[in-house]
Amino acid sequence: MSVASPLHYLYGSPTATALLRQQDDDFIVDELLNFQPSGAGEHILLHIEKCGQNTQYVAKQLAELTGLRARDISYAGLKDRHAVTRQWFCFKWPIKQALDWQSWQLEGCKILNVQRHYRKLRLGALKANVFQIRLRQVSDCDAVIARAEQVMRGVPNYYGEQRFGINGGNLVLARQLFSGQGISDRKLRGLALSAARSFVFNQQVSARISAGLFNQLLNGDVLQLNGTGSVFRMPQADAELQQRLNEMDVHLTAVLAGMGVPMVTDAAADFEQQVLIQHNDLVQGLEDFRLKSERRAIRVVPQQLTLQQDGSDIVLNFALPAGCFATSVLRELVNYHDCGRKAANME
Repeated sequence: MSVASPLHYLYGSPTATALLRQQDDDFIVDELLNFQPSGAGEHILLHIEKCGQNTQYVAKQLAELTGLRARDISYAGLKDRHAVTRQWFCFKWPIKQALDWQSWQLEGCKILNVQRHYRKLRLGALKANVFQIRLRQVSDCDAVIARAEQVMRGVPNYYGEQRFGINGGNLVLARQLFSGQGISDRKLRGLALSAARSFVFNQQVSARISAGLFNQLLNGDVLQLNGTGSVFRMPQADAELQQRLNEMDVHLTAVLAGMGVPMVTDAAADFEQQVLIQHNDLVQGLEDFRLKSERRAIRVVPQQLTLQQDGSDIVLNFALPAGCFATSVLRELVNYHDCGRKAANME
């Protein structure tokens, strides 16, 4: 099964069409850290607005300007190239040594803020990402606005297509890696492993939608508390937990494949295994590379979602937890054509 294999829609395939990322500032992202910079310490935090550049390229530029290695530059998350994004970068710098960042020329970037902090910025150290997205040439604005009422109740927490690379290249690399072909570049190997796990996760979510089980408890399911990473087993489905699921206080989870004893039991374990066995080459490969299995919510609820019509355009504002994809919200709203993705494929 390829990356292009269709994933099921929760609310049915949308009928309206639109253009996404016709220009970079149609897609604006702001990172919200899950901590406040301490103002002191041996690490530098840079808040950078970038346009037309990907995160790793900016990190490479910072390494060259500071004389550090690219791997010494950390960030909380990868951000799209064809967008305007405001994100944080970090590196270790002697406390008593000045940093002449005002003289830097960073291609496609603007430094918004510089702070000292007492520790390194870790991947995923985000509270949320805030999005402002303009959909252009919307064929039926009323239909999109109407579907927003459904989307506010949550959407499938799919990993977006960007996780898989141009034309699914990261998943191709994963299959090569699992067949015995080594990948010496550590970051590239990490992207391949991440793509494999993401693909298997997406297939589980799609299967639950297809079976009518996206918002329906099974005996033995594992649930995640809303707004936290805390998960717990549910040996027996009951009306109280089903009500909490309906009220979005808890969310069903699926496995991020890897080593470890499955948390699910009973009917939930049987259902999960039926999906995993279809992708056993990827599951086994992830175990062979000793990734630790984890759980991820299969539903994400966009926060503070608003829509504003501007002629034939619609401007959306919403926030998502770290690690969730805006395109997973958009795909339930409208059948969009991603001009930025097309441009990436041509580069």
